[in-house]
Amino acid sequence: MEDPGAIGDGVSNEGVVKSARRVIEVFEFFADRRRPATVGEVAEALGYPQSSTSVLMRSLVRLRYLDYDRDTRRFVPTVRVALLGGWVHDQLFSDVSLLKLMQRMREETGDPNTSILLGMQNDIYVQYIHVLQSHPPVRFYVTPGSLRPLCRAAIGRVLLSLKPDVEVLALVRRINAEERDAEKRIRPTELLAELDRVRQQGYAYTEGTVMPGTGVIAMEVPTPAGQPPMALGIGSSIEHLRSARDHLVHMLGAALEPYYQSRGRQRR
Repeated sequence: MEDPGAIGDGVSNEGVVKSARRVIEVFEFFADRRRPATVGEVAEALGYPQSSTSVLMRSLVRLRYLDYDRDTRRFVPTVRVALLGGWVHDQLFSDVSLLKLMQRMREETGDPNTSILLGMQNDIYVQYIHVLQSHPPVRFYVTPGSLRPLCRAAIGRVLLSLKPDVEVLALVRRINAEERDAEKRIRPTELLAELDRVRQQGYAYTEGTVMPGTGVIAMEVPTPAGQPPMALGIGSSIEHLRSARDHLVHMLGAALEPYYQSRGRQRR
């Protein structure tokens, strides 16, 4: 008779938190399947109750480890999953990766108080899915996984610039409806004008819109089909960004150029 305390490959369940094991098994399921899946398909393959599988996968969507397509009702892992262990793979096998690109950018900024940020949209927010913090003393600190206002953060404005205006306005209505402070509500015409500037110049630039005394320069990171858009940002003091703005914009564009070429696109 099969030991009920054992799971695949003879690994014992003893001392393993069920929810933690299920998260790993979901990721392993997608690694083997290599394509999107519905809740029902995941539940059937792993032998989970469908209700708890739905709760688990929607939690992973909120954390941006999974993306959900409302039209097909299918889930797929995001790049954030790959970044979890990407540094291990890079040390062993690769000289070219997004993680190494971010590390190289931090070194080339010329300011130890600079952070490199990778983010994607999470509902009406930007979520930073990977962050290389500035060196001590820290002036620009962002916790990985943290949320920032979509319309105010530079990375958020890059992501919004990829959308048609009608979709942007729908998001603005939702954001303003949830904002109790009238002074903080977004003015749609001003935002649309700013997004036009982002589209024309190919990057977003903000000063003090999220953290006082700091700013961010951000550009789109081309992503494979089926993956949510991402943007890469350089965060530092306003003084440093102002003095080195042209250099940082050129450095960011040059670093991302291979990603545009690999997607058969030209940078804006």
